[in-house]
Amino acid sequence: MTAEVARLTDVLSLRDLAGRYLAGLDEGGFDETWARSLFTEDIEMTFPVGSHRGLAGVAGFTTEIMARWGRTHHHGSETQVDVVGDRAELSWSLIASHVHHGSPLPPDPTRYFQLGGRFTGTARRTPGGWRFDRLRLRIVWTTGAVPRGVTQVDRQTLDTRGDDLPTSAAGSAAGSAATSAATSAEENAPMPTTLTADQQKELIEKVFHEGLDLGDLAAADRYLTADFRNHGSHDDSMRGPEAFKHTIRIQQSAFSDIKYEILDFISMGDKAAIRWVMHGRHTGPFIGIQPTGLQVQHQAIIWFRFEGDRIAERWGIVDNFALQKFLQSGGKPVGPLTPAGKPAA
Repeated sequence: MTAEVARLTDVLSLRDLAGRYLAGLDEGGFDETWARSLFTEDIEMTFPVGSHRGLAGVAGFTTEIMARWGRTHHHGSETQVDVVGDRAELSWSLIASHVHHGSPLPPDPTRYFQLGGRFTGTARRTPGGWRFDRLRLRIVWTTGAVPRGVTQVDRQTLDTRGDDLPTSAAGSAAGSAATSAATSAEENAPMPTTLTADQQKELIEKVFHEGLDLGDLAAADRYLTADFRNHGSHDDSMRGPEAFKHTIRIQQSAFSDIKYEILDFISMGDKAAIRWVMHGRHTGPFIGIQPTGLQVQHQAIIWFRFEGDRIAERWGIVDNFALQKFLQSGGKPVGPLTPAGKPAA
């Protein structure tokens, strides 16, 4: 009797573990506390849109995936559990609904994505309770439009049983290929913005104040799309919110008392442009120049593109040349250049 009670207690704890994981995907708040309550230090996660190993970075990995959606609903079946000592195997079926950013309430039928599949995993008993050490999702079916940033999936995470068609069905399948391709192209087209011009300006101001003035890295997760592209910045190869976090780190390490001022703003549909000036004090290394303590004014013209209620792309024309000359000269004003390449008199 005692052994059976212990086994049932473990089963209930493991089902609670799976339930808390699914509920957390919908509720958000992916931080270190959340990660440690669910996973071991050597957790391995294999999902259609990416894989991750190790507790460090799990929160960011999950945040990047879930940031693609405005809201989600994950519904799981009863978790099947097999406990052997301090190890356990778990599996459960899943139906997940994903609503695109900017979709109204209730969501428009064309603005959400659904999938059906099955989670499998293993868990280990730890001093803090049961924790996942392996977690994998295999997809059986999907419907609806995926986000523009999802360009490929791990085929090993797709359940392809039954995909081999009889010879008699080959013609029908070929005949539908063009239609499927056209539908896929339409579904993966950029999502139109839902923001008015005033809302676009307000969003940009939040990004600059919270991210660049205050150094809040989470602003990137709040206001940028999961596949955000930062053209003409410190590292164009980086994608997603992490690209803007990289810029925030550089700015915060090089300058103090940062204040961005938006001087001009124009909006054109899903794009907007601003002219800004950054005020700050040079107190850290920047573009190879050691701290000078100088008070600086840095200027740029930036274009943004919006998808839904977030920023999807940024193009920058930043006057780093003038700032570099100003810092190297010890604070001498840098005037406009003449055709000969010399400052105008």
